[in-house]
Amino acid sequence: MVWLGDSTAAGVGAMSAAGSVPGRVAADLGRPVEVEVLAVSGATVADVLRVQAPRLAVRPGDVVVVSVGANDTTHLTPRGAFRRDYEKLLGVVPAGTEIVLLGVPDMGASPRLAQPLRAVAGWVGERLDAEIVALARRVGARYVDIAASTGPAFRRHPGRYFAADRYHPSDAGYGLWAREVLGALRHSGPDRTGSPIQSGH
Repeated sequence: MVWLGDSTAAGVGAMSAAGSVPGRVAADLGRPVEVEVLAVSGATVADVLRVQAPRLAVRPGDVVVVSVGANDTTHLTPRGAFRRDYEKLLGVVPAGTEIVLLGVPDMGASPRLAQPLRAVAGWVGERLDAEIVALARRVGARYVDIAASTGPAFRRHPGRYFAADRYHPSDAGYGLWAREVLGALRHSGPDRTGSPIQSGH
């Protein structure tokens, strides 16, 4: 299982690798899995396309999980550019690979962002997330609606689900994310519709 993306896939905010989304998913998947995390904190989708995706030629993986979009939100990446780079990224994934796409998290939930920036980030994140949904359907990937499935909990209990930096998820926050990713993986198979996955809801 290869993870591409930004700090959310790299596990920034978690106390250890075991508390990150890749670590939790590997531990709870119920079958042996080798995990390689190529994600880098601060990466935009253009960075993932340029730096991380080419490494799939050497380490293709049976499953590729992509978690990117938060930095594109805060950097105000144009929607069209985001869509084009994300589409190119998916085109690099070897044929036959199971693909899981994590949606943009609820960027309007972060206590670190002051208003009105928080509201703007939430709106921009939703627009970029819509592009991920469309691409998932187009290529038959699994889509995990991180914002809808975990955002309300982050808003209700920021002290629990955000790390000390008040921006990245904590171990508990990543636990919520991992539950949703596990739901997508457990429902994966030959008939991949690209429909939203919201396990446990």
